[in-house]
This record gives sequence, C-alpha cells and structure tokens, in this order.
Amino acid sequence: MPADFFPTDPDENAASLSNLGEVIFACLDAVEPRTVIEVGAFHGKSTEEMLDWAERSGSRVIAVDPEPHQDLRDLATRRPALELVEQTSHEALRELEPAEAVILDGDHNYYTLSEELRLIEERTRGAELPLIMFHDIGWPLARRDAYYVPERIPSEHRQPLARDVYLLAGEPGVADEGMPFACVAAREGGPRNGVLTAIEDFIGERPQLRLAVVPAFFGLGVLWHREASWARRVDAVLEPWDRNPILERLEANRVRQMVERYRMTRRLGLFADRSERAAGVFRAMLGSSVFGLAERVSRLRQRGAPLFSREQVRKALDELERNR
Repeated sequence: MPADFFPTDPDENAASLSNLGEVIFACLDAVEPRTVIEVGAFHGKSTEEMLDWAERSGSRVIAVDPEPHQDLRDLATRRPALELVEQTSHEALRELEPAEAVILDGDHNYYTLSEELRLIEERTRGAELPLIMFHDIGWPLARRDAYYVPERIPSEHRQPLARDVYLLAGEPGVADEGMPFACVAAREGGPRNGVLTAIEDFIGERPQLRLAVVPAFFGLGVLWHREASWARRVDAVLEPWDRNPILERLEANRVRQMVERYRMTRRLGLFADRSERAAGVFRAMLGSSVFGLAERVSRLRQRGAPLFSREQVRKALDELERNR
C-alpha cells in the first residue's frame, strides 16, 4: 500500500486481521498452541489483540517483521511479552523453534509465500504441521503478486512489475482509477502469481491438507492437516464460514464501494489541486503591475467598460475559496 494509505483511511478498508478476530481466536482456542508466530505484524493492531488473547490462554506470541513500523516497536516496549523478530520471514522461519500456529500476512506474493510454506513443512511434517492462517487470499491479491521490496525477490521469481497503479475488480491489468498499490504484478492471473495460487499449488499434491476460506475482509485462509489432534475442532469452527456465498456477495459489494470511494477521493483531490492552481493564478494577477496596466488599457479601449478587471478576478477567487 502507498505510504499514506492508513492515515487517510485508518480502518475502513479492513486491512487489519483484527477484523477477523472472532474466527481467528476461535481457531486458536481449538488448537491451544503454546506458541503463535505472526509474520507481517505492520502497525501491530492484530498483534496487540493476539497478546490479550495470549495472556488468557498462556500462549507465547512472536511477531516477525524485517522493518517494523514504529507503532509495532512501541507495542513491543509497552508489552514485553511480545517477542519482536526483526528479520525477513524466510530468515526467521529457518531459525525459530516450530510453533503450533503460524499467521502468514507478510509480503503477499507467490515466491515469498511458497518459501514460507516450504520452510514450515520442512520442520513440522505430517500431522505435526501447525495451524496456518493467511490474510489477503481474496481480491486483489489472490491471483496477483504484490511486493513490498521487489529487490528481495529473485528476478526469475518476479512477475513483470507495475508501480504506483490502480486496480479494479474484473480488470486483469491496471486501471486509471481504483484501489492504489505501490508495486504489484502488471497483470492478474497465470502461473505462480498471487497468494491463493501459491496456497493451492502447495496443497495440490498433499490431499491430507484441508483449506478453509472465509471470504470476508480481503479473505482469510486457514490450512491444517486432517489428522491433527485438533482438526475436528477447527473444522467445526470454520464450517459455517467456509466459502459462505452470502459472505462472498457481501465482500464483493464492500470492495466495489471501497474502490468507488477511492475513485471519488482521487477525483476530488484532482479538483482541489486544479482549484488551488487557479487560485494561485488569480492571486498573482491581482498582485501584478502588468495586469493593472492591461486593465487600464482595456478600460480606455472599451471606453470605461474593460473586458477584465481586478474586481472580476476578486469575485472569481472568492467563489473558488467558498467552493473548496
């Protein structure tokens, strides 16, 4: 997301996993993990709620982020129970002790997520595989890579890039208006593109794994081994939510309205920019001795009724100021 994404609309876009808290914490209660690893904590909103849950459950919370936001650093200072690991997910998952639950919400692209899953499976095979949760498996990143730092991804694993662009549901390329993104794949779809594609490819040859999809707030995915000791409890939690058609329609409608708000905000911004430029021109005219001379010449030629005057410019400027 662009740097100004959250300050302009801090939570209406439901970018935080905390919007799915009722489902996430019910799943965690079913698993009773000793340790939860959260990859991609960002501002730490969902992390703080995770800490509250951990205090009640006796669990340990580890947040992994290579470049923590200051809010997350402040949270780690305020809540010493939080273990903040300032590494990439690939570095951290090689070194940390395996956890019973892992939340993957970091760099949303095929390569990063595929490697995260590979590293987790290497250390916890079979029914010992942790409960794994994913965010953003719906539009717009289900079938389109996004990159926080493209240079971290090997060039052969990167999609052709589009920077500072807008995305629209149903538009496989980029659009003139829509949801803003700093760096994404130039086109949606195709092999090795998007987070849901990475998850599906991972489970394709592993029939013992089960994936549930909660189609709300950009999509929550939950993955587990069918023979895990807690598998039936997790299945019971997710059964009402999994690929629920009502939720799918609600999410599609929410996305349309959100994108329309982005479009309207951008248009209003462009209008405000043009108005400010016009106001600047009018102010310069009022302060210009050349304009004053032109007004006098016009008054003489028109015999007292100039084609333009300072008074007309003042009225136009006042009208602009009132409408901004």
